[in-house]
Amino acid sequence: MDDFEAFKRMESELEVKYPHKVIGMHNGKVISIGDTYDTVMKRLCELGIKEPFIHRLGPSEDTIAIL
Repeated sequence: MDDFEAFKRMESELEVKYPHKVIGMHNGKVISIGDTYDTVMKRLCELGIKEPFIHRLGPSEDTIAIL
């Protein structure tokens, strides 16, 4: 599953569940949550995930995606 498509489908739910957090997704699932990109990336590396989708949540108009 494309992570960007999965994120868009779950975006509203994720913003409520993890406001202002950074999330890391892989295969359509959230697998890492943290306060910083660095924290999330370190966890993803520990899990051996090489190409995750990482996004900072918050109000939609304030978010940034790294693809």
